[in-house]
Amino acid sequence: MSSTNTAADKLREILTKFCNHYRNIPDIGIVENPLTQVSEDLRYELLSSITDSDGDTVLTRAAYRGHTELCVTLLSSLPPADRLKLILVNKYTALHSAAYRGYTETVSGILNCLTAEQQLQLLFTQDSDGDTALHDAARMGHTETVKTLLDNLTPEQQLKLLFTQDSDGNTALHYAAREGRTETVKTLLDNLTPEQQLQLLSVQSNTGKTAFQRAADDKQKETQMILKKYERDADCEVNYGK
Repeated sequence: MSSTNTAADKLREILTKFCNHYRNIPDIGIVENPLTQVSEDLRYELLSSITDSDGDTVLTRAAYRGHTELCVTLLSSLPPADRLKLILVNKYTALHSAAYRGYTETVSGILNCLTAEQQLQLLFTQDSDGDTALHDAARMGHTETVKTLLDNLTPEQQLKLLFTQDSDGNTALHYAAREGRTETVKTLLDNLTPEQQLQLLSVQSNTGKTAFQRAADDKQKETQMILKKYERDADCEVNYGK
């Protein structure tokens, strides 16, 4: 048996074991050694095809557990063109998983493995429910993760992402408001102009609900007060103040 086949079998064994028992993070050195001994094509084939019972790849599972070093090791082992391709194997991507769990370092690690163009594509990738990673981070109130996701974009791109609606018509602000994530609500609104704030606050879901109404429906009184203050201050600035 050739050394390449032996390395491929070893890598397959390690990745399969991690997929089935992903709480046990393999030693990075144990993964790196067989990774470097197989061809790039075979490397991608194994990383993209070995999945758990839910169809999640090793990368997605590692991101969900916040294993930043493993995520970076796996992505860095591939040519740049294959890195985003691997992430997108799962509709609910590794970036979604890390953002949902609030693993800001993992989010940064994944994004830093990509080109600027790839980062942009990934940040706007929507899962089967239409949610971006920003929706997931905002829903869970992971404010630092929200900041990291937005920091990778220009002001124009940030605005587009903030206005992105999922299949139910909800923006990230809708979810932060519904869950009472007051600090996250502030983060989503703070870098916008008063005009943009009013526009985002007026976005309606498919059921005609604004972010304020989502907060009201779930009796998030503090969040309601914050949203109303932003709306009032922005309206005064736009129509009177200056």
